Amino acid sequence: MFNNYNPYYYYNPVMRQYDPQQFNNNQNQQNQNQQSQVPQQPMYRQPIGLQGKNVDSIDVVKAMDIPLDGSVSYFPLTDGTAIVTKQLQQDGTSKTMIYKPIDVANTQTNYVTVDKLKEELKTVNSKEIKDIKDEIKTLKREFRDYIEDKKED
Repeated sequence: MFNNYNPYYYYNPVMRQYDPQQFNNNQNQQNQNQQSQVPQQPMYRQPIGLQGKNVDSIDVVKAMDIPLDGSVSYFPLTDGTAIVTKQLQQDGTSKTMIYKPIDVANTQTNYVTVDKLKEELKTVNSKEIKDIKDEIKTLKREFRDYIEDKKED
């Protein structure tokens, strides 16, 4: 029946007589108009994976070039002691961060309890506290004497 299939023909009540060439011409003109109105923007492809490379020392990272788009570059040290990141900031300076591994197994969380505080207070030398109190009293007396001397002048 028809050589070209047009799905819009059946849904368009205005188009009574089907002319495939007229439809194609109108469609080509619309495409050309749309293309001329929309400015073509350059395609930016973000690199796949992480940017950077293995380095021998942190001094090498300081001299490395980094992308100007503000993305982070990763520089693992070859000895495995740290990972250094470098990123261009908005003010034009570069920010370098050093990440070092920690041994989580050896770290222990200590919580403060009332009992622990009482034990800590017991270890404080009462003689030291008495000496500090005496020094504060002496300083207060000296300060009062100084103020009285200034009032008399």
